[in-house]
Amino acid sequence: MVTPIFVSNSDESETFIVQVDTAKGSPLIIMDLGLLNKAQISKVLELCKGKNLPTLAIISPDDLMSLDTDMIITDFIVAPFLEEELIMRSIFSVKRATIKPSEEDLINRGDLTISPSNYEVLINNSRVNLRFKEYELLLLLASNPGRVYNRATLLNQIWGYDYFGGTRTVDVHIRRLRSKIENNSENPYIETIWNVGYRFRSSN
Repeated sequence: MVTPIFVSNSDESETFIVQVDTAKGSPLIIMDLGLLNKAQISKVLELCKGKNLPTLAIISPDDLMSLDTDMIITDFIVAPFLEEELIMRSIFSVKRATIKPSEEDLINRGDLTISPSNYEVLINNSRVNLRFKEYELLLLLASNPGRVYNRATLLNQIWGYDYFGGTRTVDVHIRRLRSKIENNSENPYIETIWNVGYRFRSSN
């Protein structure tokens, strides 16, 4: 049974987690993005991530194209919507979040483990908090160890051909990603190929 918990104002963004702890069934956090500011949304998502809770975002048509692609949510729905659609999206969001990845789904690279089915990254079995673009970069590189990607290719594959930012965007995200996953500067996961781009190390 899905237990929807609505977060649509500042008070709820502070206290909704109490509802989660006392919920019967499978809790699903439903956020109305039009009624929360960025700080409140970030706080809700951080709490949801810590408790591995599925999240469904309600968004207006006017805000659809400005939806933050780095925001890690399970699904979203555009208002106005049918009640039946909300119910079905809620059910599938909970199912998607509770599916356990099989061993075949996991990408293991030394102490680093990536679970593509639930967007989870672990270092020595401890969860690493990544923004969505950081996660996509890591997944692409780690899925192809030893392959060198130039900055333009990474920019196109992760941000898309219609992205207007420069290749410095790639360098900034790689730097942030490294700060979160690297613990041995002598043997980094992500190697810089000077004047070319980056690659994930080929050996464990």
